[in-house]
Amino acid sequence: MSQYPPPPPGQYPPPGYPPQGGYPGGQPAWQESPKGKGLAITALVLGILAVLSCWTLVGGYLFGVLAIIFGLIAAVRSGGKGMAITGLVLGALGLIAAIVFTIVGYSFFVKTGGKDLVDCLNNAGNDQSKIEQCERDWNQNIEDRFSITLTPRPTP
Repeated sequence: MSQYPPPPPGQYPPPGYPPQGGYPGGQPAWQESPKGKGLAITALVLGILAVLSCWTLVGGYLFGVLAIIFGLIAAVRSGGKGMAITGLVLGALGLIAAIVFTIVGYSFFVKTGGKDLVDCLNNAGNDQSKIEQCERDWNQNIEDRFSITLTPRPTP
């Protein structure tokens, strides 16, 4: 509740206030929000999701590309340019990070003998003993290359 009593009837609002069409200074009494902010907000949200999920690859690629598309559309339509540009930049960063994760992951896969593992598994077919031998060879390759033990050795 207001601490001031309401004005007497007939005195509120003063005659001629606000002037026809709005408040003093030419401002309209009520202004509709600019169109196109929905696309800018969408670009911003997708850009944030792209950055947060870039390590999942699919999230980085999908959200990044969509953020870039929506950000460009929103920036051209000039509704919420700041959000549109921010979404565009975050989408691009998410996409770039996803590409870097893909390159690093693929090179790690190749360095650990992943291609050899895939070839071995393809040649093994449905023979379970050959599949297990392929896995043991790959584990041994990783242990030898990085001087680590993937599975603890049984103690006598």
